[in-house]
Amino acid sequence: MEERSLGRTGRLNHAVPDHVAPVDMDGVYRAVVEHARDSFLIVDASGVIVFCNPAARAMFGMTQDELLGRNFGFAFGPEGEATPIELVAGGNPLFVEMVASRMSWQGQPATLVALSDITARRLRETELMIHSTAMETAASGIFITDRSGAIKWVNKALEQMTGFSRTLLVGMNAAQLGSGRDNETSYSEIAARLTAGGNWKGRLICRHKNGETYTVEQTTTPIPDATGRYSHFVSVQEDISERLRTQDRLVQLSEYDSLTGLPNRHQFTERLKSALERANRAGTAVAVMLMDLDNFKAVNNTLGHRAGDTLIQAIAARIAKLMRTTDTLARFGGDDFGIIFENVTDMAAANRTVRRILDCLKQPVMVEGQLLKVSASIGIAAYPKDDVEPLALIREAELAMYQAKGDGGQTFKYFDRDMDADIRRRVQLESDLRRALDKGELWLAFQPQLDLHNNRVVGAEALIRWNHPTRGLVSPGEFIPLAESSGLILPIGDWIIEEICRQSVAFADAGLEELQLGFNVSGVQFRQRDLFQQVTSNLNRAGLPIEALDLEITETVAMERTQRVKENVDQLAQAGISISMDDFGTGYSSLSNLQAFPVKRLKVDASFVRGIGQNRDDEKIVEAVIRLGQSMGLKIVAEGVETAEQQQFLRDRDCDEMQGYLLSKPLPPDQFVRFVQAHRRVA
Repeated sequence: MEERSLGRTGRLNHAVPDHVAPVDMDGVYRAVVEHARDSFLIVDASGVIVFCNPAARAMFGMTQDELLGRNFGFAFGPEGEATPIELVAGGNPLFVEMVASRMSWQGQPATLVALSDITARRLRETELMIHSTAMETAASGIFITDRSGAIKWVNKALEQMTGFSRTLLVGMNAAQLGSGRDNETSYSEIAARLTAGGNWKGRLICRHKNGETYTVEQTTTPIPDATGRYSHFVSVQEDISERLRTQDRLVQLSEYDSLTGLPNRHQFTERLKSALERANRAGTAVAVMLMDLDNFKAVNNTLGHRAGDTLIQAIAARIAKLMRTTDTLARFGGDDFGIIFENVTDMAAANRTVRRILDCLKQPVMVEGQLLKVSASIGIAAYPKDDVEPLALIREAELAMYQAKGDGGQTFKYFDRDMDADIRRRVQLESDLRRALDKGELWLAFQPQLDLHNNRVVGAEALIRWNHPTRGLVSPGEFIPLAESSGLILPIGDWIIEEICRQSVAFADAGLEELQLGFNVSGVQFRQRDLFQQVTSNLNRAGLPIEALDLEITETVAMERTQRVKENVDQLAQAGISISMDDFGTGYSSLSNLQAFPVKRLKVDASFVRGIGQNRDDEKIVEAVIRLGQSMGLKIVAEGVETAEQQQFLRDRDCDEMQGYLLSKPLPPDQFVRFVQAHRRVA
């Protein structure tokens, strides 16, 4: 039996039997070196390579003759310790661990250099470091658990997401991150799927360390060990709470009004569809109501949009108190509201609801220290009497609302088919008006204005006329409101300014010098046009003086103290362009408007002038306006003078000018020229 013993030198000594031949250890060592995977070099004292094994030749990509005799060129490092070096072999970088040991070679001192190629290992380590850094710095929370669910590793994002430190998280069971609330999938179902080798992705509701809950989207992947058994699981969590809140906000914005919180038009339509389906099954009726506040624009223009918003909120809250749980109150935008009144057995119930709404609006609303009186116009369409389609019912209720507004507001109207025909006529008229400018159907008539002191014609008011190709002369009272509501008043207003300058030149060429032509300027133009630039550029092109034009405004325009209106007025006044206040006395806050606006003339409204000789109150108003204007140094022009008695009354009270049928009706340009020429001959 072979005996082995550990000698004092620490080497394993063998008792070698007598019949075994001695081993050629040099041959053994050479065979080991020649067949080793590591590279071996012997470097002499001068640093020259004097031996290389096949692995070294392969590592450097050289033959033995090419390698022997080369200078090694690397510092050896401490004897017996691994020293990393980087070299290039065959054009490729290599990472190598070098171990150097002193030895004797052919009786001379030398160094045995063992080189181990660790390139693959270094690449794996680098890749692992990259992956580890990526996981550590990822914005998503990442953690690794074992089969029992115990957390083994977490990244920084998970610490921030949960509020727990890494020390507390490691060792915690992953289920402890949950909120205890119901999730789409239970933790046991997740575990069963993962241990079977499948990935899991879904949403979980988790709880922060501070007790608040948050929602995550989690993906968990099983990782097998060397035996193929799934021993660990990598989970990636993304906190989607803010995204879900954003989605909720988007839904809120898309379906609800941001100012009042009421359903918007889209949501109203969807609810109406459902209401009609229920009514169809139950055999009941549905009333669709559309409500528009009367004169709401005046609130925005005088008090500002913030006050308008406050008023809308107050009205919405007031009406909401009258609604049943089955009713729907919505805001369509601006001052438009929609109401769905379900389970209607007879329209008398709808009548009562509408009257309660109108009554509740009679109580003034306090807005920014001012009591505002509010009224509304309401239109009603009924299912199934008027229609069975949601959009058709909304449109019909809207038509009825416009009819109620046209009747003066503060009332309600039921839809009937004649309304539809009326709206169609309005739409067609608007379409015709759009083409009227291009076709030359619009023209200006001029009503002479007489100086009551010297009996001379000193000017005229230009009044727009429309010769429709099939309807004939269309009343300005019909198409001007249509132009303002459709925005056509802007191009029409531009045309008037150009045309009146052109016509003024034509009058001067006909011998009618020094006439001042006035024309009415819409509030829309004051709000949306640079009137100063527009008026002055047209005057300059025509070669006319500033005194040639007079811009007539109403008190409604004067109430609009917006920045654009103020800029227009200030620039026009500073340039010396005449501004008249038309229909004076028919509005409200007249004196304050007069003080705020740099007008040069007051035009007394015809409704008061017609009362001269018949109504003492009207006469007092005319006298008061004349005295007011005189005290402020303004020129007074009386409109609508139709009798000699009215003219004498005005002359006796030092009214400056007059216009009206007593002098002349509005005339086409050629007739106006003849009239003035004839009047001058007589005067």
